[in-house]
Amino acid sequence: MKMKINNLILISILILCKILLINCSCEHDWQCGNTPYTRCRTNKTVIDQYDNRIDIDKVHGRLFFTVQYPDEFEKRVVSIPVDGSNGNDVISHSTLYGQSTYQIIQGLIQYVGPISKSMVINRSVRIAGTTANIFFSNNTFGNELTWTVPGNFIFDEINNIQWTCWPYTNGVYKGKIGEYNNLGSQLYSGVVVAIRAYQSSLLIQDGNGSIRNGNLNGPHAVISSLPMIFQDSNMGIFDVDDSSNRIFYTSKSDNKIYQVLISSTNQKKVILDIGFIPTFFKYHNNWLYYQQGGKIVRVSTNGDNLPQILFDSSSTVGHCICAQGFTGSSCNQCDTSKNIISWVNGIPRCIPLASDGNPITCDFNYQCSPYNVKICKEIVLSGGNKGCST
Repeated sequence: MKMKINNLILISILILCKILLINCSCEHDWQCGNTPYTRCRTNKTVIDQYDNRIDIDKVHGRLFFTVQYPDEFEKRVVSIPVDGSNGNDVISHSTLYGQSTYQIIQGLIQYVGPISKSMVINRSVRIAGTTANIFFSNNTFGNELTWTVPGNFIFDEINNIQWTCWPYTNGVYKGKIGEYNNLGSQLYSGVVVAIRAYQSSLLIQDGNGSIRNGNLNGPHAVISSLPMIFQDSNMGIFDVDDSSNRIFYTSKSDNKIYQVLISSTNQKKVILDIGFIPTFFKYHNNWLYYQQGGKIVRVSTNGDNLPQILFDSSSTVGHCICAQGFTGSSCNQCDTSKNIISWVNGIPRCIPLASDGNPITCDFNYQCSPYNVKICKEIVLSGGNKGCST
């Protein structure tokens, strides 16, 4: 009787996964609900090199990062719950199509927001170097924002405003979101590392380990002339908590993450001391999130400072996810007016169309036009990606 009950529970869980397409752990595609549009992925790699970063959708409580699966050429931007409730609840937001002779696509820099569902992607352009580009929710590249990787952006989607910290030009800019090579007007000039929105203020990290108090609307000023909130010459990166007036930052001198109160900056508290400091971290609801050695980790800023692993490249526990380029609760949405569906060995992928009507990447000659003029072949120096070419 006990075995029958256990079997019944297992069957019920599988049915629930199939009906609701919730991301339970899995071993096979058929356990994920709408196969072949849903797939079970047991092997994965968090791509935390190349200045790739994490970001948080605070509206929906999702943590974004870059991952790659071994049988897929393209990297993906995926998300998991920020609360660590289910590391198998993985949503694929973008398949990073478009690698070519001239550009190598690295991964996520920053999420724009839940309205557009766009993101900023880090790509390396041959000869020119690294750039930051808008990547739309339909898996296609949009406008180039900055040459060289930016410090970071602040996005206000409701009012269509973008603040850009661009160390390359020693400036902070205010403009419209995603305009091609147009960051708008310069708000502040001087050496700058990063910016953060704090209530109605704009906190600016300068090149001397100081955090200075600016204004989201200006007027224009030299950064070094702004009021200084806090200084540590060994400061690496920082983030801020609006609700409790706390600044968090890494120290390059002792590999620790510290917390200071804006109202009392002479008192520091150690948040993380594991002999390692992340190259980038994000704060959200009393937790700091970061990447370390193929893992997505968080550590509490209140009390227990033991790191908690949310997602681990080395774990063999599988998770369900949509096939490449597909979206929707059943993972079967692909706008065929802007994409093609390509089937390889019984597995589909939704591939965006380029401006010439050909797919950004291809699998077969018949997908290319003009027929018998262009064929599907490996793109030179692309690392193995295919495209339509003569």
